Amino acid sequence: MTPTKDQIREYYAAALERCFDAFSNLEERELKRRTSDRWTAKEHIASLVATMEKETMLLTRQALAGEPANISGFAERSDLVGFRKSTMEEVRDLPVDELLQRMRALYEEHIAVLDSLSDSDLDKPANSPGWDRPGTIRDLFFASYLFLPAQYQEIRHVAKKKLPHWIEASTPDQVNYHMSRIFHYMPLIFNSNKGADTQANYQFTMEGDGGGQWAIEIADGKAEAQTGALDESDIEIKTKPQLWIDLTTGDLNAAWAITTQKVKLSGNMGLAMKLNELFSEEG
Repeated sequence: MTPTKDQIREYYAAALERCFDAFSNLEERELKRRTSDRWTAKEHIASLVATMEKETMLLTRQALAGEPANISGFAERSDLVGFRKSTMEEVRDLPVDELLQRMRALYEEHIAVLDSLSDSDLDKPANSPGWDRPGTIRDLFFASYLFLPAQYQEIRHVAKKKLPHWIEASTPDQVNYHMSRIFHYMPLIFNSNKGADTQANYQFTMEGDGGGQWAIEIADGKAEAQTGALDESDIEIKTKPQLWIDLTTGDLNAAWAITTQKVKLSGNMGLAMKLNELFSEEG
């Protein structure tokens, strides 16, 4: 079932508060440490500020006005990494307290926009240069929500004793919402140029509290997501939500995870190896 406006707001606002509280407790030495992708923790906070200011708010306003997506320096998916790096660099030297306050204010402004909309407004068309195809305004809010825990998980590398894993510190309802948003967002970042000839049904089974089943069907150069089990699938990937997050972020080695049965595969194993190629926000 598609989340309502109130549900989107609830989980979005909770994610913002959780990130703000966690980042506010980091010490200067931790903020200066590099994370898994070689950015510092402070630079990831700067990226949250810059992405909301230079990308998310613009795309949301343009979609609400019925205008095409238009962001200078970000014309297509291949521009994403360079664009976000350049916008992050514009604010990374600000004091961390200022960055945190700007982050909170910008996200609260985005949530206020959400408050002003109806559920039918959320179904209006929207687009992003990072998407494979048009989506909806609702998808812009999902993308912004997902960016918060993604940056949290990166920042967590510098202070694991202070910052529990996003999934570990979530309620079962929060886990289920988060996993559902991940799988339903994947079709928007499908690489149709690389998957044009792919015909495959993926079944994802997430075990444990907050888990569930989701599926992605790929055909005719397009991916579609659904909640629940397929009658037939070409491959089933079974694991726990926390392990899936670690696998997709590179914190868990795929070969080791499969060998140790932390991730269980059944069906066409080659399709599992193609997931990163077929679904990547960076193209």
